[in-house]
Amino acid sequence: MKSAIQPYLNSKEIKKFKKGTASGFTLVEVLMCMAILSVLFGTVYRSFDIFNRSFTKENVKADVQQRTRIGIDLMVRDIRLAGLDPLGTANARIIAADTENIQFSADLNYDGDANDPFENITYALGGDLLRQTSDLGTGLVTDTLLDNVDALAFTYLDASDTPMAAPVGNPQDIRTVIVSLTMQRPAGRDGSISRTYATRVRCRNL
Repeated sequence: MKSAIQPYLNSKEIKKFKKGTASGFTLVEVLMCMAILSVLFGTVYRSFDIFNRSFTKENVKADVQQRTRIGIDLMVRDIRLAGLDPLGTANARIIAADTENIQFSADLNYDGDANDPFENITYALGGDLLRQTSDLGTGLVTDTLLDNVDALAFTYLDASDTPMAAPVGNPQDIRTVIVSLTMQRPAGRDGSISRTYATRVRCRNL
């Protein structure tokens, strides 16, 4: 009796079919394919990891630069007005001057005194926080302006641009303040990003 597949296969094909030699993937071929895919996926993962680390680092770098500049700009704007006393009755001046803090007053609304909100200001470093303390008339209020501050330094110069030892015993002789601010933030496995900005402020009202 003829086999059911004989009408469709010739004698050589029947022998090949019976011997089990039909084409397919061997175990060695499968293992080689898996090895190649593993290498490919590993390369893709490493490329993605490098890109992700670079993206994180650049974002942190931009953030640190922007925040450091904002902190410097805030202090410079206020310190430049220190001693503003258009009527000559407010006794506006630099009140205290140390390496990590400065206190000053200004008659900002021209009413003859320096007792109104934001007319008596202190900038100081507390731990890793840059803080601004203002007299709002009803009491002192302290705000945190920046965190992750690594260092804050004030340098004071007199009229002849000679550095003055801090704390300054005669702050009325201060004419220029040099402000230096350093911020540091973690950037994942790349460690930390640190940026330092310094600027020189001429106190025009002193």
